[in-house]
Amino acid sequence: MKKPWFVLFVILLVYLTCPARAEQLTGLNIALKMDAVDTSRDSKRTAVMVINRKGQKLMRKMESCNKKYGPDERGLIKFIEPPDVRGIMYLIWSYEDVNRDDNMWVFLPAESLVRRISGGSKKGSFMRSDFANEDIEKREVDDDEHKLLRSEEFSGVNCYVVERIAKKQKDTNYSKRVVWVRKDTCLPMKVEYYNKRGKHFKTAIYGGFKEIKGIWTVTKIMAETPLKRSKTLMQYDNVDYNIGLSDSIFEQSNLKR
Repeated sequence: MKKPWFVLFVILLVYLTCPARAEQLTGLNIALKMDAVDTSRDSKRTAVMVINRKGQKLMRKMESCNKKYGPDERGLIKFIEPPDVRGIMYLIWSYEDVNRDDNMWVFLPAESLVRRISGGSKKGSFMRSDFANEDIEKREVDDDEHKLLRSEEFSGVNCYVVERIAKKQKDTNYSKRVVWVRKDTCLPMKVEYYNKRGKHFKTAIYGGFKEIKGIWTVTKIMAETPLKRSKTLMQYDNVDYNIGLSDSIFEQSNLKR
């Protein structure tokens, strides 16, 4: 018969070496892991956005660049096709400090006008797609309260399911987001969006996972809004990291050049 002290020792050893116990995993832990996936200094990619709404199809081709400035980040999206949207640009300055509002501008070449997008305008549709203007901003970890709901499989992949509730409800269309996060790469697989009445109204499915220069990357997003009979596919290509982008790309004065 094993001695009681030996049994207690084994139980204690198992308790201390169990990862779930040792780490005390929380929604915030998972959000921080997601935020740490992209270790690049800057990035560049092309994208094709295909919008299907009530039987009508729209296609937009664009280029996008991002660069990190310490904890902050700047991004530029430039539309190149079709001709009616060519030259439209979005410039986004995202700040880690939750007390600073992110800046977003759009350049409309037909009017030679730079317009600031703020407040309620960020809740509007991004170029008539199922993505909102706020969806193209980098969302900081501290912008939300995070709660780990459960673990479950999605499309055969083990995931954490995390609820994210915005701390500043006036700045968002969503009462909450529920995110399925891959356990292996900490990338999202699915996001459910809930409106201010708490109703699930939009879903985004992520795919095309690739490791590029050692960084796991999403290359495909399908967003669907069933009540609007609308779907939008965002397909990324030519993704590259750490290419040494110039700061001048992300200046507001660059929009009219």
